[in-house]
Amino acid sequence: MKNAVRGISGMAFASTLVLMVAGCGGGSGTDSAASSAEPADKEEHKPAVGVVTPAQADKLVDHYEKVNNKANKNSDPRLLSTVEGGAVFEQSKATYKMQKNWTAAERADYRKPFHYVDRKFYLPRKGTADWFAMVAYSKNAGEKKKGKYPGILIMEKQGGDWKMVAGSYSESTWLPRLAKDEKGFVEPVSDTAKEAGALSPDALSDELLDLYTEQGSTRDGFRTSKTTESLRKIPGRQNKLLNPHGEAVFNRGEPTHEKVHALRTEDGGVFAVFSTEVREHDRGTQVTATIHPSDSMKVYVGDTSAPSFFVNWLHLSSAYLPSKGRPKLLGTEYEMTDAAAGSDRNGRMPGTGT
Repeated sequence: MKNAVRGISGMAFASTLVLMVAGCGGGSGTDSAASSAEPADKEEHKPAVGVVTPAQADKLVDHYEKVNNKANKNSDPRLLSTVEGGAVFEQSKATYKMQKNWTAAERADYRKPFHYVDRKFYLPRKGTADWFAMVAYSKNAGEKKKGKYPGILIMEKQGGDWKMVAGSYSESTWLPRLAKDEKGFVEPVSDTAKEAGALSPDALSDELLDLYTEQGSTRDGFRTSKTTESLRKIPGRQNKLLNPHGEAVFNRGEPTHEKVHALRTEDGGVFAVFSTEVREHDRGTQVTATIHPSDSMKVYVGDTSAPSFFVNWLHLSSAYLPSKGRPKLLGTEYEMTDAAAGSDRNGRMPGTGT
């Protein structure tokens, strides 16, 4: 995962529209297992342990950096899959694809080795989760300055290996203080469907989608921030590109990679990292209208026009849910992960039910 390309800096707009007459062509760290032979009275006095130790967490991130940097150098998704999973890996694979449209200088910049500095680990107790969180800053090798804003990153155990599966870069340096028990372990939210203040962690994805479909007008939606304002503007800008003979409609995408990782905060609220699939449907509003794909879409569909196109955007976001009041969207990063032509202006996206 690298924050140099994705994020709130802007969306690669999906398409332009042209009119055509009908008929025209167109190294994992692991915890030692407790011995089953130990007497029961010793179990009560065993020290509490986390999902990993701080030292193990540090080594896991070191290993992730090493493999990630090697994979980035060669745009190698197979190698990257050994240390990344979930939504992070889907975004990374998409970034590799998009490099076809980059300049040589942009590719060289992305392939510079990077490291996470000022790491702070937030470890749940062993048995309460199969993941842990890290807050850190990204810094390219050889550069003096680190990234301006912190990354909130999630490593999860998948199939016996620890992988980076979620992450988001905040729009500011502020983050909520996480609750810790007497041993310093953080507390994962076991029931993410339960409300924390105005919303539940599970509802965050729907609220982010509302920024596209409802422009954030729901009563319990996110508080206004730089991130929410940036997302609210996307539908209007995209429709302006397609006007006067086309439109962009936004809906829920296939929830293949949607997941929530949530922790309690000191003030009784919740801090969450979550993913959201947004599907954009670009279509002509006249029978003779044809959509011409953008350079980003051409990576998936080639240089072929069609009456409509479906474009998938995968978001990785973080949010703070106070015990009272509306949640705050701390940051979001998104990437185009797929595109396909519809059979007609209302045609379904191939391979899906929508």
